[in-house]
Amino acid sequence: MKNILASLITLLLTSCAVTNYYQVYKASPEKGTIVNDRIVFEDKNCTVKYNLWSNGGDVGFSIFNKTQKDLKIHLDQSFFVLNGVAYTYFQNRTFVKSSSLGIASTNTKHPYFWNQSSSQTVGANSSSSTSYGEQSVLTIPSNTLIYISEYAVTKSRFTDCDLPKYPKAGNPIVLKYDAMNSPFIFSNLITYSTIGDTTRMENKFFVSEIGNFLSTAMLTKVDTTMCGKRLDRPKDVFKKTTPNEFYIQYSIK
Repeated sequence: MKNILASLITLLLTSCAVTNYYQVYKASPEKGTIVNDRIVFEDKNCTVKYNLWSNGGDVGFSIFNKTQKDLKIHLDQSFFVLNGVAYTYFQNRTFVKSSSLGIASTNTKHPYFWNQSSSQTVGANSSSSTSYGEQSVLTIPSNTLIYISEYAVTKSRFTDCDLPKYPKAGNPIVLKYDAMNSPFIFSNLITYSTIGDTTRMENKFFVSEIGNFLSTAMLTKVDTTMCGKRLDRPKDVFKKTTPNEFYIQYSIK
């Protein structure tokens, strides 16, 4: 009876288990170089850096002003382009920022150097909000950078008859492409200006490889943090990350 019960429990756990997969994309930058954990594009005025590694492929970037003058990014003239379709970075949105004012609390602990606590109520709870419009032009002071992020390359898994959805362990199939037949060709068109000079920089990529992998090929378990502290339970981390690759995670039950 015990053996039958154990077998039923094992079968139940197995049937409920989720098998995870990753579709991994490799992007080739045109006129960009890979330096450490960034893809770098550069001209005489600025340096633009990317790290695509994320679920879907984050095409956000940092842009560093190399000049001794302010550099202005014109978002209303800057675009993310995917397979010939342009998406503007400026969308004329209105944002709302909320904040809470006042604290109502008891048993409040004083700063550690006071070494005491008390029961108290301070002020009354209230909140406020401020709305503000999206800026069409961003200013980067000399020798500083800003981050701009809005779009991803894809939100769904790429399908191809030659690309098995559920690959076997140790036998992944990777499809290769060039700039002429790639299913994903994307770029950022960044328009910026300095005093009396307006420039449009193009940072262009194409997906050169797509492969499906079991999670066991992608992940490993660690049981300590960076500072050596042991975790309560091991966690999964990627075995490797590269700035010119990204992924879509999917699963089967």
